[in-house]
Formats: sequence, structure tokens, C-alpha cells
Amino acid sequence: MSSNVGNQEATRNNAEEHAHEAGGVNVSDKRRFTPEGELVVELDPPANEAASEAQQAEIEALQAKLKESEEKRAEAERQVREFADRFRKAQDQLKAENEEIRARMNRTFEQKIDAARGDLVAGLLDTLDNLKRAVAAAEKTQKQDQDFLSLLEGVRATAHLFEAKMQALGLTAVNSKGQEFNPELHEAVEIVAVSAEQDNKVIEEYQTGYKFGDRLLRPARVRVGRAG
Repeated sequence: MSSNVGNQEATRNNAEEHAHEAGGVNVSDKRRFTPEGELVVELDPPANEAASEAQQAEIEALQAKLKESEEKRAEAERQVREFADRFRKAQDQLKAENEEIRARMNRTFEQKIDAARGDLVAGLLDTLDNLKRAVAAAEKTQKQDQDFLSLLEGVRATAHLFEAKMQALGLTAVNSKGQEFNPELHEAVEIVAVSAEQDNKVIEEYQTGYKFGDRLLRPARVRVGRAG
């Protein structure tokens, strides 16, 4: 290796001597060699710097595009989540509305059925009254033969069965005799003088009143006491 360096120095010195002899111009050899004697080629520094800046600019542009893509993806995911939330809320609201509509329709249907049943029962009250009047009249007659008593028992049983069937449909009798007079349930057809203890009390019931659920089909016709 030392011989190579010596040869390089000798070559450089000879070149300088020749140049001095030729014109007296001092020539300096700018070439560089490695310790092994290989020529070192140096790139132009400005060119390297320009290339480096171009690469950096390209990297920054790619990073900017990547950031923009990530932001667009994040925004798209946000919009998808927001749409999914709105869709679930709309489904829940629609389900609740459907259930409310179904419940309202069921209530309306049940109310109509109850009203129709009440009208049917109200139309049969006259029949029940006639049966009860027949029983009451028969109980007051003087005729007491066996055939008549059998007929009376048959009519009484029919009246009881008929009333039981109507009660099964929802018919209830208004409690009247001995109760405080209530103009919402009772119709006073007669007022009689009574003691203070019987004031404004129902003394006697002329015709039974009936209710169907909370609906008053007809008030009870009663005699009411008034203290003097």
C-alpha cells in the first residue's frame, strides 16, 4: 500500500514539474485516491442537495395524500355510524308507534264489543221485567192449586236463569233499598215523609236499575224519604 501512495505522489510531482517547465503555471492535481490506489469520484454537491430536496418534497406530498385519505376514511366511518344510529332510532320509533296503534285498535275494538253487548243486554231488560212481574203477580193470587204452583215455579226458574245469563254478560243490579239517594243511579218517582234517620234514603224500589260495567243502562225507580 505504501508503494501505491509513493507512486501517486511521484506522479503528482512529475505533473507539477512538467507544468512548471512548460509555462511556469502551478498546476495542482485535485484528484483523490483511496489507500488502495482507486480514484475517488465525487458528485457535485449542489446536484446531491437538489435531488435530496426533490425526494423530501415527494415524501411530504405522499404523506399529505395519506393524511387526506385517512381523514376521508374517518369521515366516511363517522357518517356510516351516524346513519346506522338514525336507522336504529327510526326502527325503534316505528316499532313503538306500531305497538301503540295495535293497542289503540284493540281498545277501540273491545270498547265497541262492550257497547254492542251492553245494547243487547239493555234490550232484554223488558223481558226480564215481564218475567219478574209475572212471578210477583202469581205470588199474590189466591189460587193455590198444584198446577198453578208448578207454573209459578217454572216462571220463577226461567226468570232466575235469564237474569243469571245476563249477569254473566256483565249486567249488575243497582243497589237501592236502604241506600242513600244518588241521582246518578236513582230516579225518584215518589217522596214520602220519614223520620230523621231515614232522610234522603231509598224507602222502596219500584223498578230495579242496572249497570253494564261502568255504564248505567237505566236508573232504579225508587221512593225517597224526606224528614219533615
